[in-house]
Parts: sequence; structure tokens; C-alpha cells
Amino acid sequence: MHEIGIAQEVLRIIEEQARGHGRGAIRSARLSIGALSGVMAESLEFALEVCSKGTRAEGMKIVIRNVPARGLCRNCRHEWDFAPGQMECPACQARDIRLDGGDDLTVDSFEMEDENEESDRENAKARKTENGFGTTDGHG
Repeated sequence: MHEIGIAQEVLRIIEEQARGHGRGAIRSARLSIGALSGVMAESLEFALEVCSKGTRAEGMKIVIRNVPARGLCRNCRHEWDFAPGQMECPACQARDIRLDGGDDLTVDSFEMEDENEESDRENAKARKTENGFGTTDGHG
């Protein structure tokens, strides 16, 4: 499953970009996956979940946008969203076509938790522990 390697690279890119914006958790990431990229969205989502465990991206929401390839007929100049296996122009049935795009995977954006939110959450967690919540001694 090559999606593991891709997930590791996506996480590296996000972490590298996030480094300059504080230490907050990564809440979500938006990715674009080209129809001809060979990447299966569901497999990538699973790989990101597995690879992000123990990092500040653990539990982040993944939003994936599927990007079609564009077909261009060199005969009649017709353009369309290309589907794999479609080897002729849908307008004139010519086989002299060119493909444009659809083979990329990009990290479009990501959203981080601000450090104050993270601090507030940690303080609330500490207060719960001090008040006897969150204990695992069987008496709580």
C-alpha cells in the first residue's frame, strides 16, 4: 500500500508548514487528489490516521477534493473531464487527444488549534483530574 509513504510525506509537509505557526494541534487538512494520480482516497485517509498517531495531527479531519483530468481533442478542440479508459473525444470520436492534469496530489490547506485553546483544554483536563474525575482506580 503506497498510501503509507504518501501519508508520511503529507504529514511531513503539514508539520513543516505548521512549525512557523505555533505548537497547536492540527485540526484539519484539505487535500486535492487527481483522478489519474493512482492514489485511493479511502486508503490515504486510513494511512493518515495510522501515521498521525502520537503526533499533533492525530485525530485531524481530512477533507479530500477529487480533481478530474481534462481531455483536449486536437481534432475539434473539445475539452471535457477525462475518465480513465476513455480514449476518444466524446464530441467527434477522434483518438488524437491530450490529457491535462489530474495526476497530482496537493496539500491545499490545514487548520491548527490556537495555543490558547490547547492550553485551556489541558487546564480543564488537569482540573478534572484534581477533582477526582478521570481516575482509573476503580473508585471513581
